[in-house]
Amino acid sequence: MEYNIVVAPNLETLATEVAVLFPQGWKLKGGITEHSNGFSQQLVRKTVDKLKNRQSAPVAARQRRTKWIE
Repeated sequence: MEYNIVVAPNLETLATEVAVLFPQGWKLKGGITEHSNGFSQQLVRKTVDKLKNRQSAPVAARQRRTKWIE
């Protein structure tokens, strides 16, 4: 299990940064926390999800290349 904490000065920036991590298998854990430097959000990812993302991307690249060579 991996943990990640995203810190941003305002809510709009926090939402943008967190949205970038969703396709990589990250999921929200808990709520948004307000502190002196702005806002933060904790995310969680299982290592299985991380491995699935790595395996799926190279396969698509190989298929595209095969079609191009044919």
